[in-house]
Amino acid sequence: MSSTTPNTELSSGAVISRIQEGAYPREVVLNIARGFLPLPQEELITVLAFLAVSEDAEVSQLAHEALKEVPLRSLLAFASNESSSADHLSLLVRATEDAAVLEALIRNRTVPDAAIVDLAARADPTVQEIIVINQLRILRAPEILDALLANPHLSVEARRRALENREEFFDKKARLEKLAEEEVAEFLPDDEIADLLTKAEAEPSAAAPPPQLSETEHQDPAKQSVFTQILNMSVGQKVQMAFKGGKTWRTILVRDRNKLVCSAVMRNPRMSESEAEQIAGMRNVDDEVLRLISTRRDWMSKYNVLIALARNPKVPIGVVVPLINRLTLRDLKGLKEDKGVSEVVRSMSRKLYQQRSKKS
Repeated sequence: MSSTTPNTELSSGAVISRIQEGAYPREVVLNIARGFLPLPQEELITVLAFLAVSEDAEVSQLAHEALKEVPLRSLLAFASNESSSADHLSLLVRATEDAAVLEALIRNRTVPDAAIVDLAARADPTVQEIIVINQLRILRAPEILDALLANPHLSVEARRRALENREEFFDKKARLEKLAEEEVAEFLPDDEIADLLTKAEAEPSAAAPPPQLSETEHQDPAKQSVFTQILNMSVGQKVQMAFKGGKTWRTILVRDRNKLVCSAVMRNPRMSESEAEQIAGMRNVDDEVLRLISTRRDWMSKYNVLIALARNPKVPIGVVVPLINRLTLRDLKGLKEDKGVSEVVRSMSRKLYQQRSKKS
């Protein structure tokens, strides 16, 4: 190797820094762009990727040609390595045109979403297809779809898939969220609450007083409006609104003293996991509400809901006891010292904590 090349002990980062600082003569930079650099393959790829996006046309062309000479298996190994530097991977996204390498980069979780957004705006049809089917990344970074749809070379098939993804994951979700937050789902059939409505007919005409609004809720016009309507409702009408109402209705009626009403809230098909978690920690709801949460497998598969129930002293002992075995050692430690829960819960948590601590 000639004396015009960089020191063989330099890393890719050091070489790139010196190039940026103008420390190398142009002929040395051209030699580096040709791949004349005694570095490990991974480091060489990084330097070539950096030079391939250079504003110097000659340097860029030489680096592109040198990259094509790198064995494909080496490029794929680099592109799929999640331990690689995110910055270095981003350079390769900009530098390579190989569809297989780009696919590995798109699937690599270390590659920043911003790099894929940039790629989506200029990708050819083959790469567009790879991007549009990577739904996990699109869900994380919806702007990828925007960039893809703005690509002037977007294929008909990629456009169709992009629009389908937008409708399925974002437009539909936004409409459902709006419905869940604001509107009353009058279209929901009463069949799901027929048993509750039958029991409500037998309730005395004088309905139980509605749950009281907190000071914050009193300042919310939407909650005040719903509360005013509740004042004039029969038990049956409240059951219907608990089942069909939006989030404001659910938030208020889940605290109703009548079990039929709060039970109807828990049957509301638009009740979200985050709402269930919030309710699981409430101490001003009926025991039946907390029991109903514990019967839902989808909610109980979420640790946040589980720990909220375990910490809530209002939850019946029969519901809490099976949950204790599923708690982490850290949460067991906190629960065994929590004077806000029953002695039975503290005692069981203490015993299980000691057993697990010995094993570890």
